[in-house]
Amino acid sequence: MPVQPSDLSTYARIRNAALQGFADKGVAATTIRDVASAAGVSPGLVQHHFGTKAGLRKAVNDYVIAVAVETFRGLVRDDDAGDGDRGTGDGGNGDGGDGDGARVWGAMGDTVTAWVGDNAVALRYLARALAEGDGEAARIFDALIEIARSGWLAPLDRAGRLRADADRDWAAIHVVVFNLACVFLEPAISRHLPEPFFSADQLRRWNAATTELYRRALTT
Repeated sequence: MPVQPSDLSTYARIRNAALQGFADKGVAATTIRDVASAAGVSPGLVQHHFGTKAGLRKAVNDYVIAVAVETFRGLVRDDDAGDGDRGTGDGGNGDGGDGDGARVWGAMGDTVTAWVGDNAVALRYLARALAEGDGEAARIFDALIEIARSGWLAPLDRAGRLRADADRDWAAIHVVVFNLACVFLEPAISRHLPEPFFSADQLRRWNAATTELYRRALTT
């Protein structure tokens, strides 16, 4: 059941209102008064909880990072990453196609897609802030790159599942940039789809296509 605004603490309501404002208008164009109005509180209460707009932005950034870290904690476990060569069902073929390797990639794709669907506002904020050259937003970007490296690529690498010629740095960068770009450019992308990008069917389609793209490009 979706959380209702009235169920959130005052602190969380203000933080979420700031996140929405930053995503819609950018940090520079969003004032404390704007955030207070959206959260249904006084500007003084915003300052009581966060001090300045810089404090409010730090709280937003800390929240986005914490959600990402918690969501992707243990995204790929070493014992799972090493199972791809054995295969199950109608016969694994060594490329993860029908065996446990495909199951691991599928679980990864499902997790990422669910996170994108649930956190589109946060990703839109991050993409906008990075495009505007906001140095603070780079902290979130760095955290996402580290999650991709340590939580996704490293277990696959230790298990010998990554291609020897795969560029590990760019693999991590690509997956983060690809997700940010799809959210930031959603209006343009949706023009080329039968339904909006964030509809359930199109998210499933995006999941399948993207997971297969990375699986075939990076794994042995």
